Amino acid sequence: MQKTLLTLFATVLLSSSLLFAKTLVTVNGHPISDTIIPKGYENLDDEKKAKLMEHLIKEELIHAYLLKDQIVQTQEFKEAYDQQKKIAQEQYKKVTGKDLNKEQLRNIKGSIALALYQRKQFEATNVTDNDTKNFYDENQEKFNFPNSIEIANIITPTEDEAKQVIKKLKAAKDLEEAFVESAKEHKQNGYMGWFGEGMAPQNLFDAAYKANPKTLLSSPIQTKHGFHIVYLLNKKAAGKLSYDESKENIARMLKQQKVVEALENKVNEMYGQAKIVY
Repeated sequence: MQKTLLTLFATVLLSSSLLFAKTLVTVNGHPISDTIIPKGYENLDDEKKAKLMEHLIKEELIHAYLLKDQIVQTQEFKEAYDQQKKIAQEQYKKVTGKDLNKEQLRNIKGSIALALYQRKQFEATNVTDNDTKNFYDENQEKFNFPNSIEIANIITPTEDEAKQVIKKLKAAKDLEEAFVESAKEHKQNGYMGWFGEGMAPQNLFDAAYKANPKTLLSSPIQTKHGFHIVYLLNKKAAGKLSYDESKENIARMLKQQKVVEALENKVNEMYGQAKIVY
């Protein structure tokens, strides 16, 4: 969670400008300036400007609400804010030569509070077995899957290099350990996860799918990215995920939906009561 919070808003902050601190709107007495939005706002058409303004107002409403909550007094919040502030400040100063202003720092606080609040609400939200079963029964098409492969992969720029890597891996006592080390040497992750047919280059998919699980393909596969050294970890024929296989993911999705809907309802309620001055 903290790692996510550390990088959550750096891009927005880096794209903001302190050169034109213009107040765009005042929400319940709090002015929102253009220092917390990307440059180029003035070039948007009227519809996009209106949507951005609505987003800023609603963001301010939920931030103001949460900054009064006990969540900002927790050690987790304080640590996340200190770390995010340090990273954002260093990056922003490098780009603009300026320090973050109070509104930008408040925006970071509000965003961290919102992330922690949503996690807390997610953990407190319950989904019944009937909920998950009903969703599964009513959305059967969502649980169909194509032929699929789970692979680890290393890419080299030349075929000769790929062949040398394959030769070295085949001679290793522990193939999986050797593959991980080789991926690190090539500054690559190695493990790629699952790919359904159509999600990976077709020649690579076909070659891997023909092999047995736990097999290192004996020849490199060429694609536009280079020469692939492919280790097939597992494969699965096209079919349908059972309810038991899907239950956990369905529950997670339904809980996320409930959290989002509850948050939207809360924000819309505050929006209807807010004093907004343009």
